[in-house]
Amino acid sequence: MKSIVIHAGLPKTGTSAVQSFFITHTAKLAKAGIFYPQHRVDSNGISAGNAGSLMERSGHLFVASPREVARTLAEFEGSGCHTLLLSSEAFLPELPGIAELLPPQARFVLYVRDPLAFLESDYNQRVKRLAHVDPFEPSPDAYGGWLGHEHLYRALGSEAVRSRLVLRPYLPELFVGDNLLTDLFDTVGIDTTELGDLSLARVNLSYSLHALEIKRALNALPLGPQLQERLDIHLQSCPLGPTTYTLIPPADHERLRKIADDELHALALRYDIDSLEPMRELLREKPPKPYHPQQLTDEEVDAVVRHIATVGKRLTRRIAQTLVEHPEIELVYPSLRDSFAAAAAGLSEEPAPPRRRWWPRG
Repeated sequence: MKSIVIHAGLPKTGTSAVQSFFITHTAKLAKAGIFYPQHRVDSNGISAGNAGSLMERSGHLFVASPREVARTLAEFEGSGCHTLLLSSEAFLPELPGIAELLPPQARFVLYVRDPLAFLESDYNQRVKRLAHVDPFEPSPDAYGGWLGHEHLYRALGSEAVRSRLVLRPYLPELFVGDNLLTDLFDTVGIDTTELGDLSLARVNLSYSLHALEIKRALNALPLGPQLQERLDIHLQSCPLGPTTYTLIPPADHERLRKIADDELHALALRYDIDSLEPMRELLREKPPKPYHPQQLTDEEVDAVVRHIATVGKRLTRRIAQTLVEHPEIELVYPSLRDSFAAAAAGLSEEPAPPRRRWWPRG
């Protein structure tokens, strides 16, 4: 019997890295009998994955679509492959409807991340992509709720989903094989013999603490989507500041760890799921990352601005100009105005490169 595998996240569980592997190895997957439909990917390696293979847009949302499901199943049948593999976090809210449209052999795979790590990652993503300017709030309900913004519970409430669902812990210590990809293939029983190297590329890199703070401060400016995208890319390459850190103060960490453990335990009891118990045990004993408050010195701010000026000269000039045009905007770090002004002036003073001869020598 042919297999259908639906990988639907949860959010912040390495979905982009897995999809990057799939989309760059479609020919290799097809040769091994795995049909993975093509989809678009942005400059950061991020996309909606195969959302359009099972859903269609309704306003700004995706909804389960009988037409798209039928089309994709027909393409799968015509591919000659034995396994249909689809991946998209956009599936998650619509899993109950999708499950009703797919054949009985379809299986769903979801990964659950440490709720505290999810909380911080969600905050970081809001700073990176949604122009968030407020400091981190150590509350389980601060950013839509952890554990997948309640969509996980809705999926588990559907018998059509729950009877065909595998929940896996998103924790490297518990992966089967080297990484998330090998764990996913093992979970759904895909033979990887013909796939060769299964290393995952790093996608949508996290900011260092210094880069995060500068992005948070500059989010107050009306830079527009293009400048924001370029700023994001340049800050991903910023080597300044801690890269392993937590924004959760020690006292809050202890409190939140207890709340998270209770919620994971309640989830296991309510839906008779024991696959997350090893993660609970490890997280209870795992020490937190070093705590760093969201506070930079003027020297640290200036160092990040100099990094931006080194890798993005035009961007530096545009930000400096925007700061001049909007003196009324209050910044988390006021010294950014002087730092960008000095950086832009330094770029303007660079000597022009010598002009080349247009006629041949001799």
